[in-house]
Amino acid sequence: MKTYTILLVCVTLLLSGCGILVPRPAETELPTASVDPLHKLQADIDAVLQYPLFTTASIGIKVVAVETGEIIYGRNTNKLHHPASTTKLFTAATALAKLGTDYRFETTLYVDTTADAKSTGNIYLKGRADPMLQRDDLVQLGDALLQTGVQSIQGNIVIDETYLDRVPEGPGWMWDDRPLIISALSIREIEPDTNTWSRGLACGHLLKTALMERGVSVAGGVVSGTVPSSAQIVAKHLSPPLADILKLMNKPSDNWIAELIFKTIGTEVIGEPGTWKKGRQAVSEFLNEIINEPPAHRFIDGSGLSRYNLVNAELLTNLLVYMYQNFELMPEYLASLPIAGVDGTLKNRMQGMYAEKVLRAKTGTLSGVSALAGYTITADDEVFAFAILISHYVGSPRAARSVQDKIGNYLTSFSRRSVFQ
Repeated sequence: MKTYTILLVCVTLLLSGCGILVPRPAETELPTASVDPLHKLQADIDAVLQYPLFTTASIGIKVVAVETGEIIYGRNTNKLHHPASTTKLFTAATALAKLGTDYRFETTLYVDTTADAKSTGNIYLKGRADPMLQRDDLVQLGDALLQTGVQSIQGNIVIDETYLDRVPEGPGWMWDDRPLIISALSIREIEPDTNTWSRGLACGHLLKTALMERGVSVAGGVVSGTVPSSAQIVAKHLSPPLADILKLMNKPSDNWIAELIFKTIGTEVIGEPGTWKKGRQAVSEFLNEIINEPPAHRFIDGSGLSRYNLVNAELLTNLLVYMYQNFELMPEYLASLPIAGVDGTLKNRMQGMYAEKVLRAKTGTLSGVSALAGYTITADDEVFAFAILISHYVGSPRAARSVQDKIGNYLTSFSRRSVFQ
């Protein structure tokens, strides 16, 4: 046996020396497995939702392909959450639909009819909830009165705030939100009248001072009232178009603008005076028009400050899909949203990620609440609408925002092309 083995080794060496190689056994390649991209995306999101944050915190999330309605991902889609400032998505959508992109807020100056061109009885300043009104705008209205030749006001400067109600604070606002104090005639930089807590009267005092500085005598004071039907219009100040104002509302998440728009919707849809109740009625009616049996919800204000507001991810994505598919309203609606890593409340988020400069969404933050809802475009140029509502956590919103950013990045980098592992 030993002799046979030695002989076999010698023959092998001899053949090798002659250039004749003994073939090696073929290596077996392991088969590659194709992974469904959608399943991988869903698994990636599932993994994010295992973070320690969700040991106590609640989440509702839904992602929808806008063109087809395909549900890309869903978790607790019908659970109600405080929407915080994602409430402004509903305010903006209703305003565009009911008021129109070119709607402008008016502030109007009137005078009593008189036979004396140099003198008038009362003058009247009526506000119609312009959220962009500035000091110079009132001064220009006063200058327009001078141009008519009036040199003397024998009566009062009457401030008409009846376009809206006089309730200055929204239901469910926290005590430290009270300084907002809005009325139909409001300038943000001017503090309310110390005696009446009215911003309208404060505006009236500004107008009186401007007129007197220009040589107009004013016999009376600044009082509240209404414009009589016989009064004549002297001049109007018009705000920028609504489409431009919505950018100033949504990108920095401006509560002042949101609440004045919300009450204005109530006035224009239901009638004067505008109230929070009429505003939420108008928004709910709009949702009933565009969504068949909208999910349970409750709107109290237009900015999201109120803790009484409740919505779910289902309703948010339904709204987003409708607005994206509405050719007339979509451009202005989309343009109003912050862009990841670029501007507004998303300026410092998702930088260096796929989502940077692509994802557009409205943020929302209250104590223990963080929300993000909007749109992104995938690697295949698909448009996804998404809503991520996180609530009932303690401490900084940093962890919740990190979850939202990671999910937003997964959605933006998503491709339906097969992945091999």
